[in-house]
Amino acid sequence: MSIATSDIRERAIEAYRRGKGTQEEIAQHYGVTLRTFQRWMARYHLNGDTSPHPRGHRKALFSGKRLNQLDQLVQEYPDATLEQLRDMSGMECSIMAVQRALDRLGYSFKKNAPRQRARS
Repeated sequence: MSIATSDIRERAIEAYRRGKGTQEEIAQHYGVTLRTFQRWMARYHLNGDTSPHPRGHRKALFSGKRLNQLDQLVQEYPDATLEQLRDMSGMECSIMAVQRALDRLGYSFKKNAPRQRARS
């Protein structure tokens, strides 16, 4: 189900304010649950806002210049671990942030070199 636009929310709230039906009937008419409609109403009464909350994720720590610096570090130290790369970059972040940045750069890693695999 997609996010209801501000216009749809306004129409639903206005229909309820004009007495066009109960909250449950209005929610059903607009294809949302009763609880969702109640949240719309609460937010509208709190600050008059009907727009949906912004969606998305945090911005990547390694982007632009920092991503280029990480790329240079990998080229200089190809055997460095994620922790070492993080420490050399000077960033305070998780090693997964470094891993995701390296994924965006197109690097892939193998656990062991082919000739060093454990023997059975």
